[in-house]
Amino acid sequence: MMRNAERGQSLVEFALVLPIFLMLLVAVFDIGHVVWANDALASAAEEATRYAIVHGGSESTTCPVGPPAPTARTSDFDADCAFPSPSREAVRDAARRWLNGVGGDAVISVCYGAVAHCAGDVDQPNATNARGTPVTVSISARLSLAAPSLLGIGPIGISASSTMLVNH
Repeated sequence: MMRNAERGQSLVEFALVLPIFLMLLVAVFDIGHVVWANDALASAAEEATRYAIVHGGSESTTCPVGPPAPTARTSDFDADCAFPSPSREAVRDAARRWLNGVGGDAVISVCYGAVAHCAGDVDQPNATNARGTPVTVSISARLSLAAPSLLGIGPIGISASSTMLVNH
């Protein structure tokens, strides 16, 4: 008779501990997901900024992006230049290529000029894509996680940004 009581006690203990263990396991995977997504956002911001600085407004650039400098060569839309200056869409596309799996609601903003003057896609007054101009790419996204959603907590916000000087 004692043996059956011990078997029932083990089953009750297991039933009490299992949900806690599973929640901790899911939380560990969520932490990994946040770290991975944050790294993906940082890489996307860096790569998009690099794209913007390489495709600046020098005379040798065949398809410049961003606000054109007075001496910049400008292009028309064609197969080789889908988003000519003053468009920033090519920079956003460079970021999107690095955002696979992060989420479809990432917001990408590109700003030319001093970082203190950047607010979203609004450039510093008279900023251009001329050599030496700072370019800032900021990316923010909402990340849905499993463990918090079980507790009724919504998605969390993550963001990254990168600033470099136009060098071409």
